[in-house]
Amino acid sequence: MSRNWVTLAFQRLLGLVTEIRPDELQTTLRLAARIFLVMVAYYLLKPTREALILADGSAELRSYAVAFQAGLMFLVLPLYSHFSRRYAGEGIFVGVTLFFISNLGLFYFLGTGGARLGLVFFIWLGIFNVTQIAQFWALAAHVHTVQSGQRLFAFIALGGSLGAVVGSQLAEWLFEVLGPFQLMLVAMGVLFSAIFAGGKLPGRAEGDREGRPTGIGALLGGLVPVLRSPYLRKIALFVVLLNCINTIGEFILAEMVVGHVEATLSPGESKEARIGAFYADFFAWVNLLTLLFQLFLVSRLYRTIGVQGALLVLPLIALSGYMLMAFFPVFAVVRVIKVLENSTDYSIQTTTRHVLFLPETTDGKYAGKTTIETLFWRMGDLLQAGVVFLGVSYLGFKTSDFALFNLGLAVLWLLVAFRIARSYQVLAGPLNADGPYAGVRKTPATAARK
Repeated sequence: MSRNWVTLAFQRLLGLVTEIRPDELQTTLRLAARIFLVMVAYYLLKPTREALILADGSAELRSYAVAFQAGLMFLVLPLYSHFSRRYAGEGIFVGVTLFFISNLGLFYFLGTGGARLGLVFFIWLGIFNVTQIAQFWALAAHVHTVQSGQRLFAFIALGGSLGAVVGSQLAEWLFEVLGPFQLMLVAMGVLFSAIFAGGKLPGRAEGDREGRPTGIGALLGGLVPVLRSPYLRKIALFVVLLNCINTIGEFILAEMVVGHVEATLSPGESKEARIGAFYADFFAWVNLLTLLFQLFLVSRLYRTIGVQGALLVLPLIALSGYMLMAFFPVFAVVRVIKVLENSTDYSIQTTTRHVLFLPETTDGKYAGKTTIETLFWRMGDLLQAGVVFLGVSYLGFKTSDFALFNLGLAVLWLLVAFRIARSYQVLAGPLNADGPYAGVRKTPATAARK
């Protein structure tokens, strides 16, 4: 009796975030624990990345690392696509995680042996971040129906938000004590725990596989499901625009921060310290709002305006925000807009982006999603780097000019979001049956795309 009372009380507590049914509770908690541990491992490794690349005296190599990552993904994606078609589900997540764990072990032995790993580890961690998280959400989409995923993804994503907070704090405590390479060993242990945290997940859905590509299709790997699906092509464009707009916004903020600090710096005051203090406060507000949005807003938005409406929230914020920046390029305005934009991106937008793959086929959830979250995400980075380079070096752009450029991109982004929302409604409608987990899908999502 007492155990039932505790379970009921715990379930009501979780109900503050979203509705979780008794038969869903165990799997939902396991998935939340898994993404929590993945994010803890990632944030444990971030200080190591910075320490190694700066120790090599090659801070400018950061700008080249993105291009290397995009190039490597072209080589990796065909191999990944092959394995995802054979081992979709728990098998591909475990295999990818063990692969990254083995990489960390190699980095540890090379690093303690005196090898210079700055650029290589920087590139590797970028690939780890996007790929490992994509694997997790592909698995989560694989074991949920559209209906259950729309309810439960908000809570599962909360595990990731908490993992980022805990991982950052642990890294701050442990880095000075253990150093960069011993911290790799800690991250390896956390990733091993993430494998076992999943427990026994529900069986994967059948009946939604597409034929294996051959010839040039096999060489293209994960690009195949993206290129042949109008729905995935729209999501890919959405991701490119999202990342390009956000990173141009980060450049605008950085320019404004430097200008504000230089204009208000007192004699004898450290410029670096002032900039560091600003970003510490900035990220504190972003993390706080991200957690609050994830806790109390995401699932409620899904219930009131649906996934389709939630998809439009960040583009609308960007549209109004960059319009304000363009005509009122004031430091305080830019700061508030970027706090709101980033916290919305890390909570509402990120969760909604994962939900979009719920009605997809197995290829779409694994190979397609991984391609979009890695290759197309990095294309957004490359595009913004080109915009900033041309704007600064040849066009003489000021802060307001970059904001106007982002305003134009935000209009296009909003139009793409509207198209995706309509497609999602068509795809998810027939699959939005009640029930906790996958196995109910009888026809491939491609049928709904025609």
